[in-house]
Amino acid sequence: MMTLPQVLDAEKLETDEKRRLFIGAYGFEKRSFGGWVNYQNKGVLSYALVFKYEHPKGRNRIKELRMALKRLGVALPVNVCYDTIAPHNIEDKIYAKLIELLSKTDEVILDISGMTKLLILICICKLEEFHGTVRIVYSEPNNYPPTKEDYEKNKGKMEILAKYPSSGSESIIRTRCLSSIRMQGQPVTLIAFTSFNEQLIRHMLGTISPHRLILINGRPPREEYSWREHATQEIHKKLIMEDYQADNPLDKTGKLVHVTSTLEYSETINKINAIYKQFGMHERIMCIATGSKMQTVGLAFSKIAHPDIHVEYPTPDSYYEKGLDAEVRKVYEIKIPYFSKFLEELKNVQEEVLQIDTDKYQDVV
Repeated sequence: MMTLPQVLDAEKLETDEKRRLFIGAYGFEKRSFGGWVNYQNKGVLSYALVFKYEHPKGRNRIKELRMALKRLGVALPVNVCYDTIAPHNIEDKIYAKLIELLSKTDEVILDISGMTKLLILICICKLEEFHGTVRIVYSEPNNYPPTKEDYEKNKGKMEILAKYPSSGSESIIRTRCLSSIRMQGQPVTLIAFTSFNEQLIRHMLGTISPHRLILINGRPPREEYSWREHATQEIHKKLIMEDYQADNPLDKTGKLVHVTSTLEYSETINKINAIYKQFGMHERIMCIATGSKMQTVGLAFSKIAHPDIHVEYPTPDSYYEKGLDAEVRKVYEIKIPYFSKFLEELKNVQEEVLQIDTDKYQDVV
């Protein structure tokens, strides 16, 4: 039985002989420059690869992150431009930069806090052959929009709620590393994650007609945000109760059976693995990246474990910024030594239910 690494408080690194590569983004949220990089000791980094958003949904915090990286030892980070409207060539850009950087790196810090879900997926896939340690770090903000009061006030007006934290969908992005041509022509089982933006899934349903749609809801571990599990289910209630009722059973309390933690990525891996075992032999499995950042980490590992799963990314056409720019509450990490070996083992035990030690389980939304 394979044990997955825990989600723990981020470790404060010491200045040593390790050559460390930081991968992150000039996000518009404070946690993109006020989380892991501000928490660390001076001089712990050797290199940095940072994504700079073109057509950003908010102001790129370039100056702030560069100042933090300079303190950590990197005066000139390698920048990669990411077009938020048309990121179709980003896979090749990432691969070209990583080939050179990884050859002289012992440890990678992948800071997903300011990344889009597409970047998270591609970066994890492109690190598949890296033999060193990978730390996937995540900075949790103090609060998330909408507030419970905003939701209760507007829950009958889904067009208003859909703006939290994004609205609409511009296009659907497909990349080589996330694609699969296996079982084309077979019935499609589409797996999607609930959010406050139902249009992401609706846009996908406008391009394909799946045989079944399985919605995975998100369960926030922080008690003050537990209401969000009900809210995101309610936003998708027509899909759940009418259009695809047979695929989305409810438990005795009326909650979706298919639910995973918005933090504990292992639950997402196990949920997708169970769905794959049930339908993957006879149907094409497609997933769309509409969940939390840590659910997206689980989705990336599921894709690597099952190469025949096809993953697509519907790009939202705008982001809601107010409330996202909160101070950092905690910084978490998943530390994975011998990363390529870990992924190989993950492929080999894909038939098992993966286990994780939850003794040090932390609260995060």
